[in-house]
Amino acid sequence: MDSAPQAPARAPIAPGAPLIGLAARMRARPLETMERAFLDTGDGEAIFLKLGPYKATLVRHPDLIKRIFVDNAANYTKRTRGYLKARLVLGDGLVTSEGELWQRQRRIATPAFHRQRIAGFGKMMVEATAEMTAAWLQNCRLPIADCRMKDNAIDSIGNRQSAIGNDIDVFRELMTVTLHIAVQALLGMPAGKELDRVSAAVTEVLERTNDIITNPLSLPLWTPLPKHRRFKSALRVLDEFVYGAISVKRGEKASEGQTDLLSMLLSARDEQTGEGMSDLQLRDEAVTILIAGHETTANALTWAVWLLGEHPQVQDQLFAEVNSVLGERTASFEDMPNLKFTRAVVEEAMRLYPPAWMIGRHAVKDDTVGPYQIRAGEFALVSPYMTHRHPRLWDNATKFDPTRFLDGRSERVPKFSYIPFGGGMRFCIGANFAMMQAMLMLATMVQRVRLERVAEQKVEPYAMITLRPKNGIQMRVSPR
Repeated sequence: MDSAPQAPARAPIAPGAPLIGLAARMRARPLETMERAFLDTGDGEAIFLKLGPYKATLVRHPDLIKRIFVDNAANYTKRTRGYLKARLVLGDGLVTSEGELWQRQRRIATPAFHRQRIAGFGKMMVEATAEMTAAWLQNCRLPIADCRMKDNAIDSIGNRQSAIGNDIDVFRELMTVTLHIAVQALLGMPAGKELDRVSAAVTEVLERTNDIITNPLSLPLWTPLPKHRRFKSALRVLDEFVYGAISVKRGEKASEGQTDLLSMLLSARDEQTGEGMSDLQLRDEAVTILIAGHETTANALTWAVWLLGEHPQVQDQLFAEVNSVLGERTASFEDMPNLKFTRAVVEEAMRLYPPAWMIGRHAVKDDTVGPYQIRAGEFALVSPYMTHRHPRLWDNATKFDPTRFLDGRSERVPKFSYIPFGGGMRFCIGANFAMMQAMLMLATMVQRVRLERVAEQKVEPYAMITLRPKNGIQMRVSPR
């Protein structure tokens, strides 16, 4: 006689401290904590986490992810602590909004992100990257060997001198240039002097938001703490800049020459209702795209550059492709189909270090996800970082090997094994923009400079809202 099927049960419970579970460890070192928790519970496909007052099931198998993102997506909302706190900055932009509001905003915004409409931004991206690489080299006119000899020299009074100019913090550099590109492409505004204030404001609001999200004991923003005053001040800077851009664009006459995304959103109308976006809605979308667009691309490129510095033979292979496709001319949107290895490098970097390392959902009703039960009111967590490194999905899962995206191996893994841009209905609307930017910027960098690692530095992933290097990454650049 066949036995009755087993009723779904919770995923294996990850061991943690009394009362708070893994909350403190997830706040301090989330990547290591997740990896350890899977090992401690039998290295399965899901684990149950107690995070202080919250309960969550973290899944890493693509079939379980599909259940949450697609098959029963209506049961999983964005009413998690992370998204609710992110609304302090993003308002009801596409990342945080839900229901009819999200559907309406998505309908209005989608045409602005059409592949052919964003193609025109390629030239701007390449020019900004070329200017950045030229600045890296302008202070190093000696032969590169002589520059290296003078690095970290000791002057006559015993002080350590700074490098002559060929060592750079690639994370800081890429954060700056991607913000410049985002401001011009999104808002149609020149990258003026005020951008330094905007950049500092973006960094401040991201750090403070991350602190609020990961600390369940954080005090309300109305308490007069210095960090809360800094957060509010930074948010004012960001709002003034974005609302100023909206005011300028509303005052301009619409023309076919206006290709920035803000102008497109201003002129767009909902096909079903004929309505456009209010200033508040435009603000929320602009801030969302401004922050998400430049932060995630800068992170992905930073990790790609670091991995290339760690694997010079891969960098040589990348340069060979760029040199073959481009020769002496600059890259363009039309070159993208031929930059296959360039795309593979970007894809592999995002596999190992996905900018969106954790995606959360709130269960409305009890649900059965594979053999596991997720109860109403609890969280369902999907970590692209864990799924992308799953040893039963990817061969040599922790190895940097871009060829896996060229030889068919990546196509043999189940769908939802690779989710750097999320999945289902909430797939990132800016995915094409981000991929184009990453590919063209990387090709432009490698065409002009060689990137080498600087010895004796500890490179550590820092899982904030996005996955960034904790203390930046020092790279040595030399002319090709």
